[in-house]
Amino acid sequence: MRAGEGPAVRSEHADLTATLLAAGSPHARRDIYRLAVEPGSGRHAEPHIPGSVEHILLAAGRLRTGPVSDPVELGPGDYATFAGDVPHHYEALEPGTFGILVMEHP
Repeated sequence: MRAGEGPAVRSEHADLTATLLAAGSPHARRDIYRLAVEPGSGRHAEPHIPGSVEHILLAAGRLRTGPVSDPVELGPGDYATFAGDVPHHYEALEPGTFGILVMEHP
């Protein structure tokens, strides 16, 4: 897949776009997204199904993310993983923030 291709979903509440790069199969329940976030209000995400896990590898910019109760700040090359079945948050701290998000579902 080339940059700029793929189905993109824009958040209604934040300047965040997630582009699906690969959807999981029935035997591998995971989705891979290119996540692009711009500074602003941030994106509050409701819990996904129980047992969901999110993995983020940041490519550029700075991002505050993770469970609402315990967010972390990431820079280029940083990796974080956290439970996706609790309220969580994405907030760009610099323009041009983007990375790869992998969502695992049980």
